[in-house]
Amino acid sequence: MKILIVSGFLGAGKTTFIKELVRRSGTRPVIMENEYGQNDLDAEELKQSLPEKKEIKILEFMEGCVCCTMKDSFVNSVMTIFCGLEPEYLVVEPTGVGRLGSIIKNLQPLINDKISLLKPVVVMAPQSFASNMAQYPSLYTDQIANASVIVFSKAEQEDSAFLEDAVAKVREINPSAEIIANHYSKQPDNWWKDLMEVSTEATEAQEVSGMSGNETFSQLSLQKASLHSPSELVVLLEDCLRGQFGSIARAKGVLPIGNEMIRFDLADRKYAITGSPDAKNQIVFIGTDLDVEALCRRLGTSPDQEEISLSFTQRKQEADRRAFSRILGR
Repeated sequence: MKILIVSGFLGAGKTTFIKELVRRSGTRPVIMENEYGQNDLDAEELKQSLPEKKEIKILEFMEGCVCCTMKDSFVNSVMTIFCGLEPEYLVVEPTGVGRLGSIIKNLQPLINDKISLLKPVVVMAPQSFASNMAQYPSLYTDQIANASVIVFSKAEQEDSAFLEDAVAKVREINPSAEIIANHYSKQPDNWWKDLMEVSTEATEAQEVSGMSGNETFSQLSLQKASLHSPSELVVLLEDCLRGQFGSIARAKGVLPIGNEMIRFDLADRKYAITGSPDAKNQIVFIGTDLDVEALCRRLGTSPDQEEISLSFTQRKQEADRRAFSRILGR
């Protein structure tokens, strides 16, 4: 079994890249989605979009972050896939706040003559490089430093000077990675197939030194939200960008608005709203200092109505725990 990790920060476009990877490489991998908290939005997107969905198994690992808190369960799950499904390929999409170096370390004990680790891929939006490095330097540096292949996303409209500058900044962190600055869809079929081939060079985790490791993320998952009109959703997302509910790095979900189901995605200071074929009501917010009560109130629900799933990643600060306990009245 060949394991390919497709990593990247929140909202970078990992799921979209995996869809293109399946289409262009001609492979039929098992895909493991590390959904942090009680949501399966990315897995559902893959299931809805892949024409070969009957041939491709998509599994959700929702117990915790595969890089830290649930590493033993993650390794056991990989071995279960190997023994039970015997796929030629396993594609792992970690949560956007996972440390790639830790994931590589967690997989190293499994590597043998029957299980190999392919060159890790990191998807990154170059427009967000400066802000992500300023807010989350240790996490963001770890992802870039441990990538063998780095592909730019959401940069189709950028000029060559911008892309060259972004490449230079990435090279300062990782001089040896292959960097695809033009949109990856323009890469030839052979490039996609090469991603699925074992390299002669062993993949080793790189230590990120001299950086603060205090990035703390909270994730709020809701299942009973609803709004009366699309304009309410627009105002909500604008308020998210203005920081009214805390510092929200990523938000996405499907919820009923009027008589239809609507999907929204917020990342990189932008958002999109579309219709959705999915009838499952689920929303997730990821960031720091989340105002849970205010978000619930604006979405027509409350902490009492919800089976609140507020997950903590990286360092679990006591202040966040106390705030969560107050919300639940414990």
